[in-house]
Amino acid sequence: MAGISFHGAYNHFIQDYVSKDVAHADSHRKDELRDVYRSIARINKNSPLYLITDDDKSRDDAIDIKERARQLQGSIIGLNNQEDKSSLNHTTGFTTNEDKVIASYIGKTPEEDIGNVGFTITVSSLASAQVNTGRFLPRDSSGMTADNYAFDARVNHQEYEFQFSVYHTDKNIDIQQRIEKLVNKASIGLSASILQDNQGRTALQISSTRTGLKSGELSQFEIYESSGTLAKGAVSYLGLDRVSAPASNAHFALNNEEKASVSNRFTVGGKFDVLLKDLTSPAEIISVGVKKDNEALKHHIESLIKNYNDFVVDASGERGAKFKSDKLKFELVSIAKQYMTSMEDTGIVLDAEGTISVDEELLTQAISGAESTASLAPIKRFSNALIEKTKDISVDPMKYVERTVVNYKNPDSQDGTSPYITSEYSGMMFNNYC
Repeated sequence: MAGISFHGAYNHFIQDYVSKDVAHADSHRKDELRDVYRSIARINKNSPLYLITDDDKSRDDAIDIKERARQLQGSIIGLNNQEDKSSLNHTTGFTTNEDKVIASYIGKTPEEDIGNVGFTITVSSLASAQVNTGRFLPRDSSGMTADNYAFDARVNHQEYEFQFSVYHTDKNIDIQQRIEKLVNKASIGLSASILQDNQGRTALQISSTRTGLKSGELSQFEIYESSGTLAKGAVSYLGLDRVSAPASNAHFALNNEEKASVSNRFTVGGKFDVLLKDLTSPAEIISVGVKKDNEALKHHIESLIKNYNDFVVDASGERGAKFKSDKLKFELVSIAKQYMTSMEDTGIVLDAEGTISVDEELLTQAISGAESTASLAPIKRFSNALIEKTKDISVDPMKYVERTVVNYKNPDSQDGTSPYITSEYSGMMFNNYC
């Protein structure tokens, strides 16, 4: 190293070049990482040997355009959470009475499921938590002797011991508040609070944080006193073991078939996430289905176009003299021209500067129309093409920087990739330090 330590070089790189945000596109499956490797290997195998000059500005431009491409890719992928990350198949679950039942679509085949998948539901009971409500006691008096006390709680077949002290000056409210803090701080699936009646008396209420009873369970939790050296009597005095509302399961019928659930939220057929909010009358039948979400689709398209426009404007901005801004912009605009020529009827128009404008009224009509799937097909392909382009830019951003060709590879050679030239881009980071 000359003039700077490796530690200093690393810090310089981290501060100046590493992206400050992490996009969804930054997480990859094994097959995606394998594709990136193959892309780099293919470029290295077929690329000539270039001479890269010691030019900080060109290096900074290459790094910046790579980051911009990564952000564009993340923005496109993040527009929805469908299985096909670049799709325009925005769908939503619906019910005929969302005051009582809410449904979200979680399926992976939206085009097939719209209008074809659904069910009916009636709700006869909701899942509830176990509630123990203690005795209401005068808040400013006390019937407990000053001493050290303990009680046990059995939750999910696990036993926990709570110890606390009562002092001569403690009132009932002081003791209740002390136990309330102990239970809530323990985080064992119980929640404590203090109730007050119309006479000003207070009681400690302990509830389970989950609902329903699993098979074989009689209760969600028990509070009791076991043998030990500490004082007894706190459970009976405070009424901690008094069950005021036992836990219960939700009971409902799907397509007239009786079902039960320990929770008011469950999935149906891997297609719907259902939340029960209220009971239905005996004669009320709620229908659940999936439909196209026009508002989400419109937002997706407008966001896609905005992200594209921002990238084109940025590519045309001020860069170093050796950066090929025109080449980058030309490639992006060429992609847009390829797919936007048939989109005028939907209000999507490619402008002379290479950016895209949208007529919101025409776009709304196109989305709502019966032929929306066919009319919006070009922009779906445009979205896919942009993602592929951003991957290409990220793998080899140096092709947008002027480079002198030193030697072309022999087209008849059977040589593989060079292990010393994994990527010009990754190898140039420390060219000023090594």
